[in-house]
Amino acid sequence: MVTSTFEELAPALPNEMAGLRRKLTHWLGELPLDPGSTHDITLATYEALANVAAHAYPQGNGWARLEAARKGDAVTVTVTDTGCGIPATRPRQPGLRTSGGRGLVLIDKVTDQSDIESGDHGTTVRMTWRPAALRDEGRA
Repeated sequence: MVTSTFEELAPALPNEMAGLRRKLTHWLGELPLDPGSTHDITLATYEALANVAAHAYPQGNGWARLEAARKGDAVTVTVTDTGCGIPATRPRQPGLRTSGGRGLVLIDKVTDQSDIESGDHGTTVRMTWRPAALRDEGRA
């Protein structure tokens, strides 16, 4: 039976983020998705998780929460932390010199919709896809 939701909490460490990515990939494998959609969802989610591990907790350890849900023809993935937040001055344009700088741009490019809420008490990255395989599943 396919579970329509997925939720995990893990320490914000690189090896733990890789573990969350594997668990998400397994969950996505239970959905009727095409390989391209699965790749895009996994790639964008891992970028958001990697940002948590690299930037959210500069003074110590913290946690990352990964939530995913299929509702109708959409898959929504949310990555949340309670870290320091993204500075308002941080550019979101490729090519500008930051401590990486391409992850959020990549997320924008491979999602149908992405929203980022960030402040002194953490960041939430919400990403939504509407894969053709889910739209066409009910038709035959």
